[in-house]
Amino acid sequence: MSLEDKLEKIRSPKLQNQRETSVVLSAVEDTLRDQKHGQSPTAYFAALLALLGQALVGLNGTSNKELASAVVYLLDLVAEHVPAPLLRSKFSQILTSLAPLLTSEDAEAPLLRSSIGCLESLLAVQDAAAWALPLTQIGPRRAVAGLLLLASNPKPKVRKRAQEAIITVLKNPPPSPSLDHPVADMCAETALRIAGDVLAISDARNKKTKASTHDQRQPDLLHALHLIKIIASAAGGWPSKKIEPLCELLMAISRSNNEYLTMSAFEVFEVLFIGMADQISSPKLPRLIEAISELKPSRDDSQLLPPWLAVISRGYDVSAQISREETFQELPRLFDMVSAFLSSSSHEIRVSASECLISFLVNCIPDTVILEPSVYDEKTLERLVLAAESLLSVRYQTAWMEIFNVEAALFQVLKWRASTLARKIVHTIGELRASDSFNGKKEADAVLGSAIRAMGPQAVLETLPLNLIKPQKGQPGRAWLLPLLRDNVTNTELSHFRTEFVPLSEAMYQKVIDHGESEKTVEIKIFETIVHQTWALFPGYCNLPLDVTNAFDQALAELLSNLTYSQPDLRTNICRGLQTLVESNQEILAVEADEKVLQLQSRVTKSQAQSNVDHLAQFAGNLLAVLFNVYSQTLPQYRGHILQCINAYLSITPEAVSSSTHSSLHI
Repeated sequence: MSLEDKLEKIRSPKLQNQRETSVVLSAVEDTLRDQKHGQSPTAYFAALLALLGQALVGLNGTSNKELASAVVYLLDLVAEHVPAPLLRSKFSQILTSLAPLLTSEDAEAPLLRSSIGCLESLLAVQDAAAWALPLTQIGPRRAVAGLLLLASNPKPKVRKRAQEAIITVLKNPPPSPSLDHPVADMCAETALRIAGDVLAISDARNKKTKASTHDQRQPDLLHALHLIKIIASAAGGWPSKKIEPLCELLMAISRSNNEYLTMSAFEVFEVLFIGMADQISSPKLPRLIEAISELKPSRDDSQLLPPWLAVISRGYDVSAQISREETFQELPRLFDMVSAFLSSSSHEIRVSASECLISFLVNCIPDTVILEPSVYDEKTLERLVLAAESLLSVRYQTAWMEIFNVEAALFQVLKWRASTLARKIVHTIGELRASDSFNGKKEADAVLGSAIRAMGPQAVLETLPLNLIKPQKGQPGRAWLLPLLRDNVTNTELSHFRTEFVPLSEAMYQKVIDHGESEKTVEIKIFETIVHQTWALFPGYCNLPLDVTNAFDQALAELLSNLTYSQPDLRTNICRGLQTLVESNQEILAVEADEKVLQLQSRVTKSQAQSNVDHLAQFAGNLLAVLFNVYSQTLPQYRGHILQCINAYLSITPEAVSSSTHSSLHI
């Protein structure tokens, strides 16, 4: 909004408390017209400065308070439109005039807010020479000292206005090679002193009364933390020299049982990290993380360790955004450091440590390490996996349930790289899962499911064979893996289904056939169940497979067609698989994403997806003929999955074949 727009609102006041301001403005404009100075911001500024001296004489008198409020309010409006050199030349005069207002205990909130606004405009344009003046002289530093006191004022609107002014000042430093504003150190030191004094008084009171602070919000300390947050959020971030004392203060506050204080302390850390995520302030981040690391609590400190771990994980999350490779190379050391806390007797510490490790894995491993790892990257991944393997030792048995979450996250991040790196983890958890005395089967299944999605079923079954067709002595059967495979197989080799599960299905089905028409035994029912479980895997294998053009051939198409005719109980899974085969590739073609993103997520590019669709289109005519015939022989209530499969193949059928099919078959 322009100055003229602001003044126009004042000329036509709608509220009673604005009438005095309107009268003063009218008087100023009459004077400017009489003296023929024009109504420029500079002219308004000069006239208001002259009035300011008169208004502040005998301020304790009621008549002058209204005049002073109106003049300072108008000066606040005008100042931001005045040239910087003029503001700098009048700084001492204005500060000397406003100082009594800012320090008066009787000053009303509107007058204080306007006075703060004037100082904000003045301080934002000061040069390096002015900021170099010591606090003992009338200069910008003394004005900022006043703002810092007002930033803790008990009046909310005054406090907020002072805090806004401090942000403006810190975000407008004079030209300088330094990252920090010249007054940033003083602001930080003052804020730390205020917070430290309030914390000391609070601790002393609590010790004296032996009272818990859990139900007290301690507004003074919360206000002090908010002031720290404001300074940290300004351009340049928190001053480097004050990082260590700030971390000590925040960790001391985090020890409190007061949830409001702990949350506020975390918010300050979050602001610090966000501020250091940009290229300007990023050089401060290593010092901040080092300061936090040096405050590492003892391994059994259940009060302080969880917040410390949360802060450390967030710090390295930001570090990975700025220096991906350097942070990744640090990962094995960090993993070992935090893993030590998993042997703690405190459940809360173990949970916090596992969450910290998961954060490291998810945030600190760059995509390039998965897509195109260097030799050095592979060595780092190997060290990381070895560290993860060691967590499954007896030493950490108490924390296995939390550790399983870490292992699941590891597979999720490593993706297909896990097939060559993490088989030992799969074997260890598979052996634990097979034990009758093991109580964490649900948690183990979650890890193995993550491994199946990442490594693919072939790598998992090479490590944990099913042993169902020809069970070997001493080797357990692992039929329990079939439901896990059903829920997690995706984006893998379709050829593995043909070589592993088609023979398994045929072998089990042959046993059922050999039994004849006799009453079914429990064993025969198990064989039938395995056949159904085997074909329940088919839709997962068809979800964006990596080898469509090689694995889906005439022989497989004929097998699926024959089974669709001969075994009605398998139709649902066969139709779902065939439908998914088409639609999963169509989804890749429809999505708007970078090729590298697609490669990382599914290892299927758009060109490969198009080749897959074109390949499947060659079989569409014959498959549709089978599907239409089966559809016509099926009761209406059971046709849904068949119709969906038909629609999928019609969408890729060449026009000539589609027309021929429609003319010869009708639904």
